[in-house]
Amino acid sequence: MLGKELKTMDLLDLGSIAENTAKKAGMFLLTQKSEKKIIESEKGRDIKLELDRQTEEFIRKELAITKIQVQGEEIASNIDEKLRWVVDPIDGTANYFRGLNQCCVSIALMEENECLIGVIYDFNSDECYVAIKNHGAKLNNVAIKVSLIKEKNKASLTTGFPASESLTSSMDFLENLKGWKKIRMFGSAALSCAYVASGKCDYYAEKGVFLWDFAAGICLVKEAGGTVEFSLIDTDRYSVKFSNGKL
Repeated sequence: MLGKELKTMDLLDLGSIAENTAKKAGMFLLTQKSEKKIIESEKGRDIKLELDRQTEEFIRKELAITKIQVQGEEIASNIDEKLRWVVDPIDGTANYFRGLNQCCVSIALMEENECLIGVIYDFNSDECYVAIKNHGAKLNNVAIKVSLIKEKNKASLTTGFPASESLTSSMDFLENLKGWKKIRMFGSAALSCAYVASGKCDYYAEKGVFLWDFAAGICLVKEAGGTVEFSLIDTDRYSVKFSNGKL
């Protein structure tokens, strides 16, 4: 289903709007990188900056032209449509706050659980990953594909240590790390997905992430030739697996 309400040309136009919006938001975040950052809230291992909210407000204004509702991380909203934008204004806020480069803007167009458009903009590296359903995945307008690695002992895994886990499940998590050639924790689910899509990593798995953390990655990895699995494990948290499809 290519979006019941959407035609192919509509998708291409919406993809351009999402890409331009992500880039504008990223450029704004770059200008604020050296400025003092105001923390609005801290809960557990999560941190919310005033800039998170400000950036989402900007993105919402830019996407308003599409007349499609927005489901965002920072601003509560009641979404009653199957077709909606899913936005994470800063994926990797803790990294951004500490001056680390593993952070990005993530925008996805979702229809129920299907991702039609995925845009992830790594503003620190000026790398923009874009995928549109049935139109492939690109990095800075150059086509990308997942890696060809088939053996786990030659593959790179990216993950994140799950918060609020029991000792037993934490031990299971550590057990699953065995056998990979390299293991990376970037602190950004969206970038982890982008790295799988572009062949920089081979597999991304994590528990306890939110939809806006990985939504754009669904389209990116699928259009790059990989596979995606995700399932709810709590009210709004997911277990996800993004693979090159060969592991």
